[in-house]
Amino acid sequence: MAKKKKPAGEAEVIEGKATEVKKKKRVGPMEFIQQVRNEAAKVTWTTRNETLVSTTMVLIMVAIMALFFFGVDQGLRFTVCHVLPIDCVGANN
Repeated sequence: MAKKKKPAGEAEVIEGKATEVKKKKRVGPMEFIQQVRNEAAKVTWTTRNETLVSTTMVLIMVAIMALFFFGVDQGLRFTVCHVLPIDCVGANN
């Protein structure tokens, strides 16, 4: 039984074994900085207005959730103090 030749660049897969991974080429510090700058130039940055609107929406949602959880906590505290035979007056825990 003849083996088929693989095209150049394809890793040979042995049954039950992982494929061979090529090592990445090492670059010098200056080339690395140049690559980082090129990638940063591709980023789509948000405008000042988009950032302010997003920040405002996050702060509003945080305030709403804080009020919601405060209400749930107080409701559970009230329920537990009236259902169980314990004295909850003055308990700051």
